[in-house]
Amino acid sequence: MMRLLPLLPIVSFCFVGAAAHAENNTTVGVKVIIDTDFNTIGDDGQALAMAAQMHASRGIHLLGLTIVTGNQWLHQGVSDGLKAVERVGLERQVGVYVGAEMPFLHDFSSFQLERRLFGNATAYVGAYRSPPGPLVPPPDGFATHTLPQTQHAVDFIIESVHRHPGQVTLLAIGPLTNVALAMRKDPSIVPLIKQIVIMGGQIYAPGNSYIGAGETNWWFDPEAARVVLRANVSRKIVPLDVTNTVVMTEELYDTIADHQPATPITRLFAGIERWSYVYDTVALASLYDPSLDLDVRDLYVDVSCDFSTTYGKGLAWNENPYPGLDVYSVSSVVFRVDNNRFFDLYTDLLTRSVPVMRA
Repeated sequence: MMRLLPLLPIVSFCFVGAAAHAENNTTVGVKVIIDTDFNTIGDDGQALAMAAQMHASRGIHLLGLTIVTGNQWLHQGVSDGLKAVERVGLERQVGVYVGAEMPFLHDFSSFQLERRLFGNATAYVGAYRSPPGPLVPPPDGFATHTLPQTQHAVDFIIESVHRHPGQVTLLAIGPLTNVALAMRKDPSIVPLIKQIVIMGGQIYAPGNSYIGAGETNWWFDPEAARVVLRANVSRKIVPLDVTNTVVMTEELYDTIADHQPATPITRLFAGIERWSYVYDTVALASLYDPSLDLDVRDLYVDVSCDFSTTYGKGLAWNENPYPGLDVYSVSSVVFRVDNNRFFDLYTDLLTRSVPVMRA
């Protein structure tokens, strides 16, 4: 049984997002759950800001935000997520759900062993950079009136898929722990999921994880990634092979950071150092407008779970490596997107004023 983690001792709250489950029968956009190792204005935070604009314009119907440990420890991600839904005016419509605190097997202790055996002192390690510590507020402060939902993220995913069979798309932009746990707890949801869009993995590109072979989201919980990759579900993967080709220029950064009138999002954006890649936002854009995808290939994809220098590395075959056996199903893998159209969308959504949310 999943243990519900305690509510965050952040500040005094007075409102729980009671309308987070509210259904709007006029919704025309695809129903989306964003499963995320959330951060305030990195790629996860930018993806939520963009998704809020899509939700307001009925391009998608955002059902909830499910949080997993990855970029940072779970409760910090939940804290940042609560403030984020307030910042974009979503707190009465979109609940924030507390998910898995640790990966299947790859925990902080095993990372210490990995570091001694295969260490790369300069690589990004997400939450593993230090043990969990006190919560740190975003630049504009903690959430003031919103609590996490009491339902666990895994149960919310399961319930949502059953409530809307064939209609829910999971946008998985962190380690795949929550999604894998949902599939294991209730396998009957697998054929009912409309699609899973995954930002993660690498096919032919080099990795960016601690030991260098794989991509960080999959390296953080390879065993969970394997569960999701082997599920017989409609699945689109947006790996490093494409995100490494979508490069933010200094000019583009300045366009957003210096936009007038400034918004809560552009002010936060201006406070971060420019970084080259905007990983998770590419996956959101691909979900929202598949015509952005210029090179999509059907591949059989898995992930290495060997505790070695290949831990978390994506594996791919053009044909089923085990013909006649029900081990793998095909994944649609994106290798190229229309960069100009992507950045037009990215800039537009991140510079719009905070939307007035639909009832």
